[in-house]
Amino acid sequence: MAGGPRLEFRARLREQLMEMPPEEDLQERQVFPSRPRPRVGLFSRLLCATLAISMVMAGILTYESMPGDTFYPLKRAAESTLFHLSSDDAERADRSFDYAETRAQEVEELLGSNQGKNDLIGETLQAMEETTRSAVTSLTQVRRRDAKSAGELKRFVQKQRHQIEGMLPRMDAEDQKKANGYLTYIDGLAAPN
Repeated sequence: MAGGPRLEFRARLREQLMEMPPEEDLQERQVFPSRPRPRVGLFSRLLCATLAISMVMAGILTYESMPGDTFYPLKRAAESTLFHLSSDDAERADRSFDYAETRAQEVEELLGSNQGKNDLIGETLQAMEETTRSAVTSLTQVRRRDAKSAGELKRFVQKQRHQIEGMLPRMDAEDQKKANGYLTYIDGLAAPN
């Protein structure tokens, strides 16, 4: 007994193969039809568009959020992530100074709102001071006390001083104490060494 097919089977197979049409015709007469491609329906497109618009709106609301808002913790988490993704201490310092300026703007808006967010003012002042201290620490680690960094630090101190001093009359006594402590701290930053 041989391991291959019988001679009759081979002869029949050879005849059938010789009678088959060329390859182009074979593709037209496939035994198994091709699978239909799934169609993307209107619902799927609308769902994708809605999700994209929702993500953009959530990003805008997060960026514009204020202390006490729903998206504010997400804003602070995004800032923290960007801070930790910074490539070097100089970039961390620049980001921290920007975040401190943002906290000062938030304090100013909180003071201007009539929604009774006085407890948030003190927290935001504290966050502003912590952010500024972080910036100074990063800047110190770089040991970058050249003319450019000294000028940036002086500009930051002047801007913060001007902004915070303008808000002092609208603060209560406890917040004024925190703000004055912050002003004393930043005045020491710009002092000549």
